[in-house]
Amino acid sequence: MQLLSSQPDALRTRLFDFITTRWLVGGYLVLLTGLFWIPDGSQYTKFYYALIAAPALLAVMLMPRQMKPLLSEPVVLCFLLLSAWLLLTMGWSRAEDSFGSLAKRPLYVFMLFVGCALIALRNEERFLKTLRIGAALGALAALINVAWFMHIAAPGERLIGTGALRNPLLTSHVLGFLCTYWVAAWLSRNERHDWLPILMALPLLAALLATGSRTPLMGLALTSVWMLSMSGKRAMYLVAALLLGAAAAYLVAPEIILQRGTSFRPELWGDAWRQAGQHLWLGAGYESKFEFDIPGVGHLLHDPHNVELAVLLELGMIGLGIWAIMYGFALLRCLHLRALPQFQIASALLIYGLCAGLTEGGNYLSRPNESWFLIWIPMALLGALSIRHRQANA
Repeated sequence: MQLLSSQPDALRTRLFDFITTRWLVGGYLVLLTGLFWIPDGSQYTKFYYALIAAPALLAVMLMPRQMKPLLSEPVVLCFLLLSAWLLLTMGWSRAEDSFGSLAKRPLYVFMLFVGCALIALRNEERFLKTLRIGAALGALAALINVAWFMHIAAPGERLIGTGALRNPLLTSHVLGFLCTYWVAAWLSRNERHDWLPILMALPLLAALLATGSRTPLMGLALTSVWMLSMSGKRAMYLVAALLLGAAAAYLVAPEIILQRGTSFRPELWGDAWRQAGQHLWLGAGYESKFEFDIPGVGHLLHDPHNVELAVLLELGMIGLGIWAIMYGFALLRCLHLRALPQFQIASALLIYGLCAGLTEGGNYLSRPNESWFLIWIPMALLGALSIRHRQANA
């Protein structure tokens, strides 16, 4: 009788081990690289459901006690609070989609937190190695994309990329994330071969320049400044190199920096702030639609091109406050553990996404897409590393 009762436990343990060491790991690699080779965005989303969301949910059903460390992590708790407030705002939202459809989106992100934490709790080294492999495959994809683009591009054309990548700006989110990873890996001084991160970053930087987007370049520059507090002298060399590079670009080809001016950002942000003031504290509700009529543009805009302004417009000061606290906990954790290379890398990815989101983005809580590389993939990475560190030192 005791033997029979132990068989389900053994089966459950084996299935849980398979999920955390194989299924979720493969899903995480697909999440990091899939936009380069999956044909379209809807299939990329379906891959996420099948390879991360479903196994993460199954794993916590098999081992409910695994939820305890997640629910002790301040970043995860802040996200859950943000999700609760977001769902509440749908009571007065002007959203076009149904409540049921929109209510799933926080769950998708939460499953990313769960999946990453389960991998890290089981084997942090495997988790970080998967991230590294994904970044290396991304560098290879960037090299292929740049080579093909140089072969077929017409004058003035901007790089979009292969697979599910849709436009140059969104492509730059993915490339910027991967490039930041390799820059941070070099700054962390945790490399057997110091030249490898530089070699990997070069095709990603070339692809970024080919997209014609200035946002990731600004994000990389500000991330380098942040890394002064994380990795010291080596970051000073990088900041100096970036300043020299920017000066050289301005002298040789100033149109790279100046040709599109400010792209009406100040006027757009001013109008967004004015509309936010109409429902400052509570917001207009999640997924409410906005129109910005900016003189000189020639058509209506619907995106404030600033993630924090988008949060303010939809979720009000209450939602933006929760958002800021979530980032505050994440960055304080990185500063506290800045001696560890993995937290240096996580902090760089967080700062890159935060800075890039200051001038682009607005779809802050969507189905899996390019915007996740600015917000939720870095946040889930930090959350998983923090949970693993707390458990290891308990």
